[in-house]
Amino acid sequence: MLRNLIHNWLLSGADVEVGLRLFIDYTKPSSSVLRIISKNPARHFQTIKTALFKAANLSLDFKAPAYASVNKTPLDSRKSGSIKLRDQWPFLSDPECPPELKLLVSDKITAFSNCVQLYNGLTNVTNNEEQLHTASKLVDNFIENHKIYKELKHYLDNRKVLGEHPIFLQYMRIKALRNLSTMDLFNKKKNLENNIWRTQSKIKKENRADLISTRESKLKELKMQLAEVNRLLC
Repeated sequence: MLRNLIHNWLLSGADVEVGLRLFIDYTKPSSSVLRIISKNPARHFQTIKTALFKAANLSLDFKAPAYASVNKTPLDSRKSGSIKLRDQWPFLSDPECPPELKLLVSDKITAFSNCVQLYNGLTNVTNNEEQLHTASKLVDNFIENHKIYKELKHYLDNRKVLGEHPIFLQYMRIKALRNLSTMDLFNKKKNLENNIWRTQSKIKKENRADLISTRESKLKELKMQLAEVNRLLC
């Protein structure tokens, strides 16, 4: 999974904000490292890239080919066996492209990959409960993939943000952190760390398949807010 994300991240232009998101989600950095990296991710781009490559067991000289191969599945009926992300979404390389859309490309790749794996896994389920769980996750990821596609297609056609995806509200919350005083930021940092710990504990200890998607999304947002708070406190 991470290899595919890195592959498509490179193809889409290796945006530093997307790289930071992957770094937070997949390399599990310590709070001190996260604080340093998030303060100026562009300055630490090579560190982010190296950590991601190491986590995915990729050679440090790995380079994505010009075109990404696409596996033929019932979920992907495109005639061509390859697609270039910048051809599909050319605005990704534009300086004025909203960072939310660049992050959504990474999330769309994840959602689509999950759809493929879950769809193919339906044939391996052994009971009704497992079938219901797999089908439910498939529907969640299919809906997420479609929501992101709507945002990207709307911007491609209109050069205006649709703004219906939750990520835009998440970014508004992150931007609001910049108006907090230093004392408020320290309090926010403590609250975020506690909420992250509680959410991680719930995911690990409570066997609630119906809540896992919501909790994982919440955890990602909390980590993004913490990264911004750490950057502001440095």
